[in-house]
Amino acid sequence: MASDSFHWLKDGHRDSPPPGEETLTDVHIRHLRQAMNGRIKVVQFNKAQESRNGADWELWIHNRSHGVGLRIQAKRANGRGQYDVAYWLPQPEAYQCDLLIQHASLAECVPVYLLYNHLTWSLNPEASQWLCSHTAPDDSHHGCSLLSAYYVQSQLFGVTAGRNISHRDLRNASLPWNRVLCDERTTEVTADPRGFGILGGVLTAVHALEKDGRATLPARPSTATPSHAWSDNPRFQLARPLSDERGEDHEGGGEPQLRPLPERVLALLYSAPGEEPYQPDVPTRGVILYDVTDVDAPRAQEPHQGCLVRRLRV
Repeated sequence: MASDSFHWLKDGHRDSPPPGEETLTDVHIRHLRQAMNGRIKVVQFNKAQESRNGADWELWIHNRSHGVGLRIQAKRANGRGQYDVAYWLPQPEAYQCDLLIQHASLAECVPVYLLYNHLTWSLNPEASQWLCSHTAPDDSHHGCSLLSAYYVQSQLFGVTAGRNISHRDLRNASLPWNRVLCDERTTEVTADPRGFGILGGVLTAVHALEKDGRATLPARPSTATPSHAWSDNPRFQLARPLSDERGEDHEGGGEPQLRPLPERVLALLYSAPGEEPYQPDVPTRGVILYDVTDVDAPRAQEPHQGCLVRRLRV
């Protein structure tokens, strides 16, 4: 999927109009649903709501009781490799990034940008401990990358008309999405029918991406965008203690913990086909639910499967 995005954009900017963000997102959602053979549930909402919350969609990777949620805004690189991240909304006088972060907090998600790219870059060596081994020979796996919305927010502090944002820095601060969401986290193949091992690996990678983004925010900026005032409110802090399925609190340096799925996500997960979807707490275009549970131990991957591990559906 990332390689497709990379080549479509590269060819499009060179020879013909490239696909838009909505086209890329729609195609990938359908490709993912087809590839995962029934493990994906997609719930679509009113498209007009997106302009009010700064997000395209949500992705939940879950085991039917716990999970990791991402609130996602897609941005396509233009011909010069730049992204429209400094998008200002007259109402409610905020950057799109501000609303993405605010509503991600309300939705109990991690706010991220999904960058569609046609350029490559060098990865931060410090991130190697939680990267997977999947790469494309031509580096086209850089076609889809995830970027912490907090990093984007840090670049928007004090932005005035005409100020340049380093789009190279934005790209370098992102990671190919297979290196965040891949379910290959260990060389050992052990029975894990509830998928806690997969979820733990994804959570660690997502937490590290967000932690790096938060670290770039100024402590006391001279100027602030609306959501910077919101982020001072403890209500909007991501890291809060949660219990795992056994009811035990994890300890040790603020390590991330798997959270129980929010009530609205459970309602979407267990709604009957054709049933009117349970309305989300904040508006969104769609919610994608990816089930990682299995009745058997994970089977060895075939080389052509990339990051997809096919399992039996319960």
